[in-house]
Amino acid sequence: MRFEAGFVACYALVMLLGAVGLHRLGRKDSSAWTSRALAGHRRQAPGPPPETDPADWPHSDAGRLHTLVALVIAAASLTLTLVELFRHHNAIELPVLALTALAAAAALTHLTTQFTRKPEDHP
Repeated sequence: MRFEAGFVACYALVMLLGAVGLHRLGRKDSSAWTSRALAGHRRQAPGPPPETDPADWPHSDAGRLHTLVALVIAAASLTLTLVELFRHHNAIELPVLALTALAAAAALTHLTTQFTRKPEDHP
């Protein structure tokens, strides 16, 4: 196996892991009052936190933005793997790059379905 093919396969898998992690990060609650960043302020502030609706902008679109960036990363990973697959197709490189391309296509399909759902369908 050539170094270039192995490097691209590993790099594409790292990109896919980053895309999945970014998508999961977008599913976190982005309200400052529910995070630990304002824990000291909440202890000293008299009264309840202000009423916020999770459907308020930018909290409503934060998950979609993270998913969109993850979708671009997954598309780049698939493109990079397919180009490398057409360049190098030895007996050892073909299955490694094909499995990497299959994983990238599966991640791309999943992220596309997550991104195209209506906002009220998101959990």
